[in-house]
Amino acid sequence: MTPILEDPPIHELDHERIDELEERAERTDIRDGLSLLLSMLAAGAAITAIGLVIAFNGGDDEQIVTQAPAAAGTAATGAAHDHSTHASFSGDVEDYKRPDPTLPASPAGDVKKFRVDVYEHVTKVSADQPATRVWSYAVNGKFNRGTGVSEPMVVTQGDKVEITLVNGASEKMDVRMPHSIDYHSSEVAPNEAFKTIQPGETHRFSFVAKHPGVFMYHCATDPVLMHTGAGMVGMMVVKPKNMAPVDRELWMTQQEFYIGEEGQDADPAKMAAKTPDVLTFNGYAAQYKDHPITVKRGETIRMYVLNAGPSIWSAFHVIGTVFDTTHVEGVVGHDAQTVNLAPSQGGWVEFTLDQEGSYPFVTHAFGDMVKGAVGVLATENAPATEMKH
Repeated sequence: MTPILEDPPIHELDHERIDELEERAERTDIRDGLSLLLSMLAAGAAITAIGLVIAFNGGDDEQIVTQAPAAAGTAATGAAHDHSTHASFSGDVEDYKRPDPTLPASPAGDVKKFRVDVYEHVTKVSADQPATRVWSYAVNGKFNRGTGVSEPMVVTQGDKVEITLVNGASEKMDVRMPHSIDYHSSEVAPNEAFKTIQPGETHRFSFVAKHPGVFMYHCATDPVLMHTGAGMVGMMVVKPKNMAPVDRELWMTQQEFYIGEEGQDADPAKMAAKTPDVLTFNGYAAQYKDHPITVKRGETIRMYVLNAGPSIWSAFHVIGTVFDTTHVEGVVGHDAQTVNLAPSQGGWVEFTLDQEGSYPFVTHAFGDMVKGAVGVLATENAPATEMKH
C-alpha cells in the first residue's frame, strides 16, 4: 500500500532558501542572457517569421535568452488582439526567460524527492498579447518565470517518488487561493493524495512510478478547467527500465492560454468555449522559432511531448523528417509522420536529421499552430537559406 505521509508544519519549510534560489537564478539569467546577446550580435543571426519566410542560422539550447521573441504579426500568430479593451495595467511583468528544452536529470537517491512550490505570477506568454496572471508550479527550486510553463519531473520505472507540495511558501509566491496536484503517473487514492490545501499550507505523499510513459500532472482543485487553463499543468517522464541511450533528449509541453484583462487572471469564458488566444511549446509562443534549439546532423534525438491542454488536441510533427519510432500511451509505432495527442496524453518520438538545415516542429493542426505552437531544430552548420512552407 502506498503511504500518504503526514503533512509537516509549514514553519519547517525553508522559505528563505526558496527566495534565495529564485534570486540566484535571476542573477544567472542576467549573466547568461548578456553573454548570449553578445554572441548573437557577433554571429549576425537573423530569424524571420515561419508563416512567411524562415531564415535560420541556428540557436543555443544551453543558454537562457532574456530578450522576448519578436511578435510575428497576424499572418503568423493569428488574429490581432484588441488591447484597447483592456484597462491599463501598472504592475510588474516578468522578463522573458527561455526555458532550457533539454530534459533534466532525475533527482539523486533511492527515493526521488520533488518539492513542488505553487506560485502565481504576471508574465507574457506571447509577444503580441497582453500580460496575463499565470498559476504555476516550481520544481526543486526551478522557476520558469517569464513564461507560463512548469518544470518537468523525471524518474525511472519502479522508482519511489515523494512529493512535497507547498501552496505559496512566501509572499513572493503571491498565492491567493487553494490549490492541489494530481499525478497521472501514480496509483493512489486521489481524495487523500491529491487533496486541496490552503495558501501557506503543505502536503506530502508518495507513490511508486510503476508505468513508463510521459504523464501529465496538474491542479485538481475545482473548477479544474480554471486551474489547468490558468497554467497549472506539467510533465512527468517515467523512463522504462534499461532505456537505450540517445544523443539528445528534449522535452516539449503543448499548452493553451486564455488571456483575460491585462495583468489579471485567465478568462474562464474563453476556456469554456475552447477559444485560446495562444498555444505554446514550453510556455511562450514561437520562442523556439525565434531562438532555435541547436542539434547536430545525424544524431539520434528523443523528444518527450505532452499535450497538457486543457482542451485542444495536438498533432505533433517535425517538418523534414520521419519519426523512426514512437511510444505514445503504451503503444509503440514506427515510420510515423505525426503523433496524435488528446489533452493529457503524451509520449516520445525518436528521429535523426540527415542534412544540415533548420527543421520546424509544429502541431499540424495549423489553425492552432499559427497561435504559437511552433519551434525550430537547427543543426550546428545550418545554412542561412530561405524556406517557404
